[in-house]
Amino acid sequence: RVGRWPGDPREAMQTEEFRRALADCISALPEKYAIAFVLREIDGVDSQEICQLLDISPTNLWARLHRARLGLRKCLEKHWLKR
Repeated sequence: RVGRWPGDPREAMQTEEFRRALADCISALPEKYAIAFVLREIDGVDSQEICQLLDISPTNLWARLHRARLGLRKCLEKHWLKR
């Protein structure tokens, strides 16, 4: 079961420490997950456009984003929340 993170995520994004941890965790993801996550969540590219750019189906994009988020959560819990 997934627990709640402490504090406001928007406030965390304002800290250099969190941004550095997030960048490190994104770098640790498999490339296909990292690219999908960055395009969607960081760059704000529309899902349909990402599917065209990566030549993947919407279902495959959803799976990549899901796996990226799970990987990022695990990494951030280990390297950022446990500080």
